[in-house]
Parts: sequence; structure tokens; C-alpha cells
Amino acid sequence: MRRLLACVFLLCSLMSTYVISQVQQKPLSNEDVIAMVSLGLSDDVIVEKIRAAPATNFDTGLEGLKALKGAKVSDAVLKIMISPHGSPSTGSGSGRVLDEMSTKFQVLRNGVVTVWSEFGHGTGFIISKDGLVLTNQHVVGPSEYLALQFDPTRKIPAVLLASDPERDVAVLWCDLSAIPEAISLDIAKPDELNPPLVEGERVFTIGSPLNQQKVITSGIAGKIEKTAIISDININHGNSGGPLFNSQGQVVGITTFGDFTSHGGPGISGILRIDEAASTINAAKIKMVTVKRPVPSLLPVEPGDSFPIDALKSILSQEKFDAKPYFFGVGDFDITLITPPLKYRAERESEMRAAKEKNKRNRKSELAVQDSFRPLDDLKNWEQYIGEYKPVLLVRATPKLRETGGSIFLRSLAASGGAYNVPAKMRFKTDFYHMKLVCGSKEVNPILPGKIAHVVDVRNGLVNATDATYEGFYEYPADAITPSCGQVSLVLFAEKKPDAAITKNLNDKTIGRIFDDFAPYRSEQAASSVH
Repeated sequence: MRRLLACVFLLCSLMSTYVISQVQQKPLSNEDVIAMVSLGLSDDVIVEKIRAAPATNFDTGLEGLKALKGAKVSDAVLKIMISPHGSPSTGSGSGRVLDEMSTKFQVLRNGVVTVWSEFGHGTGFIISKDGLVLTNQHVVGPSEYLALQFDPTRKIPAVLLASDPERDVAVLWCDLSAIPEAISLDIAKPDELNPPLVEGERVFTIGSPLNQQKVITSGIAGKIEKTAIISDININHGNSGGPLFNSQGQVVGITTFGDFTSHGGPGISGILRIDEAASTINAAKIKMVTVKRPVPSLLPVEPGDSFPIDALKSILSQEKFDAKPYFFGVGDFDITLITPPLKYRAERESEMRAAKEKNKRNRKSELAVQDSFRPLDDLKNWEQYIGEYKPVLLVRATPKLRETGGSIFLRSLAASGGAYNVPAKMRFKTDFYHMKLVCGSKEVNPILPGKIAHVVDVRNGLVNATDATYEGFYEYPADAITPSCGQVSLVLFAEKKPDAAITKNLNDKTIGRIFDDFAPYRSEQAASSVH
């Protein structure tokens, strides 16, 4: 009897072990992934969990993918669900295995955005699922326009919650519902026993340098100070405000400045340690209760293509070019409408005149080499890739610099007494605040409402001019001004009277010239749509 009971007990134990093993080996399912997303786990953690799972049973059919997207599962996680134990795909079908940094980049870039303000652009990164974004304060400045661009087609509005000019930190807030792929980056926690970064560790950043977006650069953490990290990582204009990652893909700093030497070396970069932003982040979270979050409406973005190079060459070759339609005055402002043809002609016209003089001189001699200087040959296709000639309309509004009334009076008195060497005192007549471009009865949304600091400091025997102002530099789509608008109006506002509009209706000649300048671009677009 005892032997029978022992056998039964052993059999039950074996069955229990088998059942537990089966439970433990339960394949990972769509529901498991959705549960992990709902817990707020980062894409990195979910991907590692999928890769470590001994078995998976994912439904990646059309309906399964639809349900996963509805649960806000990112594309990075979907890709690993489709091929859980395969090598990361390079898109080439070559079967190459990406290194660890490349794999991390594919995921982490979904937590990085380009930050746009009236004063330019920088980089920011998402630090919470509810739309908090960290960047540098100098990227934001006093701008009333703030926008976050996730990719070439999606840009959404943002609002400033908190900033610290001394640490150069700012926290923005947005609604990420229009960008379901966006992820929150993993912020490294301070730990004395296991520091998140050690000297000599490999680091990398993702940012928007120059005219590019989401570019990865790497380096070494050379020195870790109390508030900063010193590294040889390359930080260009536009990288400011981006995340510095440790080798594990955790954010350990905010890329802030580059100290590039003029002695031939690559220079070093200073990065603010991420824990220095903690108080600003906490202040932002408190303010979230009282501030209204912007609606996630998609804002205009720059076109991804460039103005046809051949068209610029042909326009430069014109013997006569009437520039008057592009320039006019509105109240105390000088206005310039800048199209790609005007921009390039203005930049290269002096070279064209010099080339004509040289060729004219050589034509007088039958032995001279003819047409050896061709400045148009310098116009290479590479300029298209750095965004030099985007198919956009730029509207520049510059406050007029004029002699003050008091200066005119004093100089007239001096002249009546025989003194003619009194310098004229010059000042800006106004300060730019913002502008509107109206096509018919509809306002055209700018791609970027920009401001540029305009400073003059000239003192000599003729002029005394020391003043500063902002000039407007707004970027609009190529079709912002067309004859179909009927009436096109430019409405300007000055800082002194921000509610007083100054309106200028553009004449037909100006409207026609702007429309014709973009004709080559429209033709190229039409041809590409046919193919």
C-alpha cells in the first residue's frame, strides 16, 4: 500500500511539474504585448522581453496589426513581433546583422523630435507618455510659436510649461495622439553604487543638425563633472536640446553646446547632466494642471523636395531681370518677397557680371581662350540635399532705419550756423511683432513664422546709429500666392501697437511674378505625379 501511495505521489509531482512547465512556457501573445504597453514600459523593454521569450504566438495578420495599432503599439515593437527571433532587418534583404547601437537607434529615434520656434530650431526628446518634451531654453527663447516635428510630414503645436535659463533647460507639452509611434525615452536614475555613466563609456546622441532630422552621432564620455559631461561627440547647430544616451540607451544628459577649437583638433562638447533638469521637470508637471494642452492638429511642414536646378540656371541667364515686383514698403517696414530664383540670382549676379566682363575682354583677341570662366558650373546637385533652395516663399519684413526728428532739427540748426559735420542720428522706426498673409479671404498658415535679431552699431562723421530690433522672416508654401486668390494682402503688426494692423494689397504684377517663379516646380510636380 505504501509503495502504491508513493507511486501516486510521484506521478502527481511529475504531472504538477509538467503543468507548471507548460504554464511557464505559455507563448507570448498580442494580449501580452498590449498589456506591457498599457503598463507604460518602454519599447526597449518590450523588445527585449519578446526576444527573450522561448515561444511566441503573435497574430500579425491584417486584423491583428489593426488591433495592435489601436492599442498604440509602436512600429518598432510590431517589427520585432513579425520576426521575433530573426535578425534586425536592414531593409536590403542582405541578411546583415546590425550592431547594438544601430538597433537601439531604430527604436530610440521615435522619442526624439525637432523643436521649432520663431528663432530657429533645435532638438527635443519625449520624457513622458503624456507629452512632456525636454529641450534647451535657448532653443525656445521668448518665442510665441512652438512646434514639434516628428518626421518629414508631421509637426504639431506645443506650449512651454517651465524653463530654467541658468541651466538652459525647458520643458514643453504637446498632445502625442497624432503620432502613435512616439515613445517616451528611459531617463537614467542617479545611483552612487551603479552610476548610469562612467568615464570612457561610449555615448551617442540623436538630433536635427543643420537641415537634417534625426541624425545619430557618437563619441566617448571623457569627463563627468558635477553638473556636466564632457565628450568628444560632435554637436552641430540644431543638435542643442537633444538626448545624450549611455551605452545602454538611457538618457544621461542634454546636449547643450560645442566648444570647437581653431587649432586643428575636433574640440570637445559639454552636455548638461540629466539630473540637473529634475527641478524644471517637476515644475512643469505641477503647471500641467493649470495650462491647456495644445490640440494635436498637424501644422505645415517644409516640402521634402527642392527647386529644379535647371530652372535656376535658366533664370540666371536672362539678360534683363526686373526686381521691382519683389520689393515694396508697408508703413514703417520694407518688404522683400524671396523666391528661389530671386535668392539664387541675388547670390550669383555679381559673378555673372564679372564673367561677362572677362569674356568681353577676351573676345577682343582672336588668340585668347574664350568662355573659360563659367560660374554656373558651380551649381551642383548636392545643394538640393542640404536644403539650400527649398520650393518655398520667404517674406521678409524689415523695420525702416530713419533719421530721428530731433536729429533733423539739430542738424538744420547747426547748418544754419555754418556747421555741416554733425552726424545724423538714425533709429529703427518700429519693431516687428508678427504678420499675416491672406489669400482672398483665407489666411495662409506659415511653415515657420520666424524672427531675426537686427542690430546696427555705426558711429562715424556722417552717421550715429546704435539700435536693435527684430525683423520678420516668414516661410510659406510655394502656392501661397496665386492669381486664383483674387486679392492677396500682407498684414503687419508692430510691437508698439500689437493690435493695430497695417495692410498692403499686392498688385497684379507682383502676384504674377511670384506665381511664375514657381512654375518650374509645379511642372516638375505634375510630371512626377504622372509617373
